[in-house]
Amino acid sequence: MGCWGVTAFKSDAGLDAVGFIRKNLPEDGNLELGKIIEALKKDEWNKPPSIDDGYHHTSPMALAEIMVKFLDQDISDLDYDDEWAAADNKFGSITSFTADKESVQWLRDYLSNSLNAAREDAEFRQSVDEEDRWGGWFEEKDWHGWQNHMSTLVGRMDALIASPQITIELLHPQEQENGLVMG
Repeated sequence: MGCWGVTAFKSDAGLDAVGFIRKNLPEDGNLELGKIIEALKKDEWNKPPSIDDGYHHTSPMALAEIMVKFLDQDISDLDYDDEWAAADNKFGSITSFTADKESVQWLRDYLSNSLNAAREDAEFRQSVDEEDRWGGWFEEKDWHGWQNHMSTLVGRMDALIASPQITIELLHPQEQENGLVMG
């Protein structure tokens, strides 16, 4: 598998997960985080790997990035307009995207634990081989960039968990129609 950046959207594994989610978007337009997580867990290819395996790009990371795009009202790069993708399901057809706190907590913990495991692995690798000091990344900037990205995703999940709502709406159709951006 390859990657060309620190986000899941810049990796084969992440784009595979986005494609899987796209293929399984509900026809009624009502997307639920818990159902996506369960589908990913059952899929042979996109099943979240063990946190201890230390993979940098995973389907939960891609899912968190999708959530952030919906929260920020910027899903424009999730769908392709090219002729080859004409029959694909579109994220733009989603009219409701909800998350229960338990699902958000699971996702947050997966991301946080993955980050911590990667840091521990990097410390171990460096103690064995001084040359291997960037957590498996080729460049130090990517190692630090990935850690910052993961910390940001965890922070966004923390903000959702802190929300007073029991069911969190990740898509705000009225604001989307008016072109407003949430941050």
